[in-house]
Amino acid sequence: MKKVIFLFFALMYFLGNSQQYVQDRFSGYATVKSQYFKTTKDLTSYLPKGYSKNGDTDYTDYIQKGINENTVLIMPDFPVLVNENGLALKSNQKILFQKNSKLIMKPNAKDRNGILNLFNIQNVTIYYPTLIGDKHKHLSTTGEWGMGIYILSGSNIKIIGASIESCWGDGICIGGRNNISSSDITLKNTILKDNRRNGLTIGGVTNLVVENAYIANTSGHNPQAGIDVEPDSNNYEVKNVKLTNIETQNNGNYGIVISPGSIVGKQQKAISIAINNFKDNGSKIGFGMAVTRDKPNAGFPQLSGNISVNNFSSQNNATAKFRSFKGAPHQVNVNIDLQKINPASKNANGFGQKFKNNDETITLK
Repeated sequence: MKKVIFLFFALMYFLGNSQQYVQDRFSGYATVKSQYFKTTKDLTSYLPKGYSKNGDTDYTDYIQKGINENTVLIMPDFPVLVNENGLALKSNQKILFQKNSKLIMKPNAKDRNGILNLFNIQNVTIYYPTLIGDKHKHLSTTGEWGMGIYILSGSNIKIIGASIESCWGDGICIGGRNNISSSDITLKNTILKDNRRNGLTIGGVTNLVVENAYIANTSGHNPQAGIDVEPDSNNYEVKNVKLTNIETQNNGNYGIVISPGSIVGKQQKAISIAINNFKDNGSKIGFGMAVTRDKPNAGFPQLSGNISVNNFSSQNNATAKFRSFKGAPHQVNVNIDLQKINPASKNANGFGQKFKNNDETITLK
C-alpha cells in the first residue's frame, strides 16, 4: 500500500512539473466559440460526398476553397490530410479548430513548405490549431524548412492554444520576406513537440509576445532548440520580443538560444528581448547565448540593444545549464538572473571570459 501511495505522489509530482504553464490549451473554448463564431462557415460543407474522417484523404483543394471564400470559419471536427502546398490564409480571418480538428501533412519531398502559411497578411486569429507534420515520413533527407505555422511579413496575428508536432522543420517560424519583418504577433498556450529543427524560430519580428509555452523533444537537424532567436539578415528586426512562462524539455541542443549574429551588417541594429520565468529540463544546454557568434568584425556598426532574463532555472543538462559563445564585439546590455544555476559551477561553462570578449555590459542578479 505504501508503495502505491509513493508511486501516486511521484506521478503527481512529475505531472505537476511537466507542462506547468500550459495545463489546458483549450481554456476558454466554449466562450470563444459562442462569442466569435456565432455566424460562421463550417468547412466540412466544402468536402465531397462520402468524405473520410480518418485523415487519410487529401482535401487540400476543398479546404483552401473554403478559406478563400470566408473570413470567419470553423475547421472540420476530425483529421484532414493536406498536401505539400499546405493552406494559405488571407487577411482579416478568424479560424476555429474544434477539439477533434487536426491538419496532417501528407508525406512529401519538399525542402520548404508550411501546413498553415501566413504570408504578407494582417489581422488573423487562429484558435486551438492542431497540426501534425511529416517528420517521420518525409520523402527526402534534404531541407530543414517544413513548418507547421509559417509566418512571413505578417502583422497583427494571434495564435491561441496551438499544438504542433513532428514537423520537418519548425513548429512555428516567424520571419520576414522582401526586407519586411513580421509585427505584432501573439502566441498563447502553445505546445510544440518532436519538431525536427526548432520548436519556435524567431527570424524577424517587432512586438512578439509568447506567453505560456511548453516545447519538448526537438531533434533531427540543428539548431535543435525549443526557441531559436536567430534573425535572418541585417534587413530584419528583433525588437520587443517578450517570452513569458516558457518550459522546455529534452530538446536536442538548447531550451532557448539567442543567436542574432546575422543581423549585424551595414545598417545599425538594436535588439530587445525579455525572458521571464523560463525553465528547462533535460535539454543538452538549457540556455545558450551567442550574441554575435563567431562573426568577424568587418567594420559594420556594432549590435546594440538589451537582453534581460529573469527567473531562469535548468536541470539534467548533459552539457551546460547556461553556455555563452565567443563572438565579435558588440554593445548589447545583458541583465541576466543566474542565481538558480550558480554561474561559478562547471554547469555554467564559458560564462565569464567569453562574455568579456564580447564587450557586453553585464548585470548579474
